[in-house]
Amino acid sequence: MATMNRGSDHKEQFYGLDTINVHFLDKASKLPLVISPRFDDSIEFICTWLKENRSWVNNQMQHYGAVLIRGFQIDSPVDFEMTTLALDPNLSDKYRGTSPRSLQKDTKYAFSAADVPVNYPIAQHLEMSFLRAPPKQLYFGCIKESRSYGGETSLCDFRKVYQDLSPELIDKFLSKKVKYSRMNQRVGDKYTFDVGAMKTWCDLFGTSNKKEVELICEDENAPKPQWIGPNNDTFYQEWIDEAIQRHPNTNDLVWFNHSQVFHWTTFPEELWYAFCRMKSLQLFIHFLLVSIFTFVKYGLLGYKMSLDITFGDGTPISCQQMREIRKAIHKNMVFSRWQKGDILCIDNFSTSHGRQPTYDKERKVVVAWSQPEVKPSLVDENYVVDGDVTCGAVPNNNEKESIIPSLTAVTPSSTPESSLTKQSAEELQYSLNVFKLTTDDDNNKVQHKTNDNNMYHRRLRSCPNPLLTADSEFWNSTM
Repeated sequence: MATMNRGSDHKEQFYGLDTINVHFLDKASKLPLVISPRFDDSIEFICTWLKENRSWVNNQMQHYGAVLIRGFQIDSPVDFEMTTLALDPNLSDKYRGTSPRSLQKDTKYAFSAADVPVNYPIAQHLEMSFLRAPPKQLYFGCIKESRSYGGETSLCDFRKVYQDLSPELIDKFLSKKVKYSRMNQRVGDKYTFDVGAMKTWCDLFGTSNKKEVELICEDENAPKPQWIGPNNDTFYQEWIDEAIQRHPNTNDLVWFNHSQVFHWTTFPEELWYAFCRMKSLQLFIHFLLVSIFTFVKYGLLGYKMSLDITFGDGTPISCQQMREIRKAIHKNMVFSRWQKGDILCIDNFSTSHGRQPTYDKERKVVVAWSQPEVKPSLVDENYVVDGDVTCGAVPNNNEKESIIPSLTAVTPSSTPESSLTKQSAEELQYSLNVFKLTTDDDNNKVQHKTNDNNMYHRRLRSCPNPLLTADSEFWNSTM
């Protein structure tokens, strides 16, 4: 167990796995895994704990797809950045994605999640999956949660999406691949439903010099840009990419493209899905207006989205094919209401994220991301495409023995010294004693013996049931 000397009194502070609580936010999907305070909810504790257990947290992120850090004293973008750097000291500040974002005050790596109207849904996607080298991991932080319906940052395991798509559709995407086109103007559109059109190429590359843009593209091994439109002042790129990738560590096959974001039917379809979830009259009216506009502009008049996708040979991806893709995505989506101080850590090579619309303009979520990692190519002599995709004799990291140590059951009276005062420890001890769970075998629902939340210590209130105790399957099974 990791230890650290604190101050001149040489007292030891422990940062082992038995100093936090662990549970699943969604038992069925096991997405995400939640880490919450057991004894110490200070930002100093969680930062040191993440440094000491960085490898373990990364392993869980890779295995489950996402880890949610909840219940600690994280109040500002500066706190978020400090905590995120404790887990990932090599963050990146380069962004070649689609949504307009702004750097947060007094930070270098914390950006607004998306500077687009909060009532705009953002479809599920792997961040910058259309680039040669997307970030390997994403980190979202909640500074102020939404007080009204919606506003969730939903998750989806894109490994499951790949498995749920028909062999015929998978075959088509494997053989034809996908073609992306990107068009950004010098001045972005303010009044549009096309989020990509809001962003200028000056914002995208941090310069208004075309030569510098071309050098950046060359340095990043990106397609050579073309300059089109009036005064040759519009940035344009076009390239072909794989629609499916292997996870760089596990070799799992992953649905890995932006078709469900860049297709012209995306906005109305996602609004309709959100309306069906939340039954909001505002969303329904928004859906009707957007549907009419989108059908006329893109369906009848043939305009292209600023970020557009087709099959690699240029043939369009049909509405029926997109419905199958969205059906597989919506089937596997997981929703969680944000709580202030949450940090959601996502494996960007397996698990997508998106945003549900809301009308709460006070909601504030920030984001940071890791250094980019070049995508592994699906083209491999060990892969055979014949109705199904079969992996050759490539070792799977999931088959390796787990290095997760077993968890020791502890109580405040037996736990190594923590930040709790004697009175707080006694309060927590009492909370643990009354924190009894009963399980209904018929519906597998977990209930408290008492509904009085005031009975529980504040460090347990942030941790929904069931806790993964020392003898649970989570700690005893290999991954």
